[in-house]
Amino acid sequence: MKHYTDNSNLWKTNKALAFFANFIRHHRGGVNDNDTFSPVADLLTPAELQTLVRESFPERTITRMQNLAFRRDRLDFDDEPKEVFRELWSAEFARPRVRKMILGIAERHLEEHPLEKYADEPFARRCEELRKTLALSDFEMELLLVFLFVNADLLTIADGHCRRTDEQDKAVFAAKCLDCDVAEVMTALDEKNKLRRYNCIDEDFDFNGCLTSFLNGARKEPLSSSYFTVCSEEVLPWGFYGSLAEKHGGILKRIIQSAQGKTPVNILLYGAPGTGKTSFARTLASELDRKCYAIAQNTNERGGRAASSPAFRFGALQICNSQVDPARSLIVVDEADEMLRGCSMGGFFPFFGGGSVPAGDKGLLNSVLDTVTTPTVWITNTGADELDESSRRRFDYSIRFEALNASQRLSIWRNNVRKMKLEKLVSDGMMQKFSDRYPVSAGGITLTLQNLAKLAPAPAEVETLVETLMKPHCELLGLRDDTNDAMRPAEDYSLEGLSIKGPLPLDRIVEAVRRFRGEPERGVDRPRMNLLLSGAPGTGKTEFVKYLGSQLDTKVVVRMGSDLLSMWVGGTEKNIRRAFEQAEAEKAILFLDEIDGLVQSRERSMHTWEVTQVNELLHQMENFKGVMVGATNFSANLDAAILRRFTFKLEFDYLDEEGKKLFFERMFKTHLTEAEAALLARVRNLAPGDFRTVRQSFFYLGNEVTNTERIEALERESAAKSANRFADKDKVGF
Repeated sequence: MKHYTDNSNLWKTNKALAFFANFIRHHRGGVNDNDTFSPVADLLTPAELQTLVRESFPERTITRMQNLAFRRDRLDFDDEPKEVFRELWSAEFARPRVRKMILGIAERHLEEHPLEKYADEPFARRCEELRKTLALSDFEMELLLVFLFVNADLLTIADGHCRRTDEQDKAVFAAKCLDCDVAEVMTALDEKNKLRRYNCIDEDFDFNGCLTSFLNGARKEPLSSSYFTVCSEEVLPWGFYGSLAEKHGGILKRIIQSAQGKTPVNILLYGAPGTGKTSFARTLASELDRKCYAIAQNTNERGGRAASSPAFRFGALQICNSQVDPARSLIVVDEADEMLRGCSMGGFFPFFGGGSVPAGDKGLLNSVLDTVTTPTVWITNTGADELDESSRRRFDYSIRFEALNASQRLSIWRNNVRKMKLEKLVSDGMMQKFSDRYPVSAGGITLTLQNLAKLAPAPAEVETLVETLMKPHCELLGLRDDTNDAMRPAEDYSLEGLSIKGPLPLDRIVEAVRRFRGEPERGVDRPRMNLLLSGAPGTGKTEFVKYLGSQLDTKVVVRMGSDLLSMWVGGTEKNIRRAFEQAEAEKAILFLDEIDGLVQSRERSMHTWEVTQVNELLHQMENFKGVMVGATNFSANLDAAILRRFTFKLEFDYLDEEGKKLFFERMFKTHLTEAEAALLARVRNLAPGDFRTVRQSFFYLGNEVTNTERIEALERESAAKSANRFADKDKVGF
């Protein structure tokens, strides 16, 4: 009785038999593994094999083979057929006749079952699809099949090393199977050529198991989907991107269209994650009426590892480029961080079929940038300084994406609410509040609204539920709740009573800022609106900025000087620039608190970076179109050029006698007697902040507090400052 044969895979088994026949034709060495002979052993029953051997060899030769010195190699017809074939092959004196017998078996079978007869089998069709998708030559496809059959145990490498094989053994075996020179195999297996570049064969010359599920029919999707997909989801309208589209859209379109798909065009979108880089790229493709293709990432295949290595994705990009019309397509390489970082970053990443490659091969990256003719948009969260300079030079255009500002977040809230049909649940007022309060990415907004839709709350619950969902999300990502509540003035705040040195009262300053914001821009000669507030702590500088924001109904973007300082060279300058850009984008007041730590006089600077950060702030102040307020306790330390850039300089001093009485009665909701007023007048160096501190200290005591006790508490606050640099002898001024 014959062995079981899978009739649905006759093309595969017969193709393997043809390779095996070539191997036997060329192999002159020993064979240790009896599985090597499986392709022919499976064609005969033990009885048929014994008959064939007795017909092919004289009896004396058979007897000699049965009495070989090494017991394992003695011919024994009771063994299974593949072992009998190995025993026959072990008799070197009979090997030429054994070879002839084996080739006769294979050739007769292949004549009776020609490969062409089974060319329509699913496996054969999928092999052809693979060849066309990867644009493999006939030789490359044949070589790939040899290693595929080895992986599937249809062929076994005869290495002569007790099953241990190295790359040379594999190459020699393949050359014998293909009736070619070993050098031809080694060339095809070079890492620069398709089989390695497209990750069909790994660096150990083993078949990449990720293709198995496709070839065996377990995957119904086309093979190309393993490498790239068509972006078919709905895109945002071009107008959604506002100033971004206005600033970059025109030149981007011209660059892409002018290449006509004949020369490479590489666009880099980089910057903060979750800022809409991917959706912008897809909208750009739609705006250009081009089909958008996304290079595969992080896919998992049965029998293989994650297809996310730089080597795989470079290959996938090249495959996509070879399959699409470059004049009517746009390729998007999302999350390209590891591909772009270059070899200098170090580290290794696994092939999804085994082995490893350096993180981001700079040479391969530059080669791809220079040769892929379909316009390609590369998207990364990596900073520009992490890219090798030789790679940066190859990008035709680049756009840096900053963290979303409140107005951009509002657009995303509105767009998602409309798409999810949540207008009855989420009002425009809520969206305004959410966009101001939660500095999350587009993904965070979408996720929150998706959960909101699933939970289907009553309208009255929405605001609380959004807060419940958003707070842990912000905590997880290390995002601060940007409610701006901290920049709202106290309910009892008033300009009245403050002690300000200078000819202009604060109410006139407020009106001057209001007129500045209300007037249209009039070119480069338009006066700036930069305010410097100096004075001892607690004298009302920050409260004035809060008051200014509330009076103008304007958001205040607060940045402490220490927040902007960076340990990295150039980092502080970058933070300064971004603070101004954010405030300008949101049409907000930019408040730089403790500015003295950031821009002390360049005359006392000991390092070049101290000078460059002052220069950067000077440049930004000179060109800022909005309102900037700086506050300092040490104005004497500021650079002279910085001081000149402030339109108004306001020195906040300690309260005079009238101011003390006004703040006392307002803060404590009481009236002073003449005697109490006299006691209060003698307390030196009092600031509005001292009254708030004392009020807070008595808040939870419960019993009624007398004015005398309050004055005594204020005296203690004054005494605590008596040895301080902010006492009379060291007052800050100009």
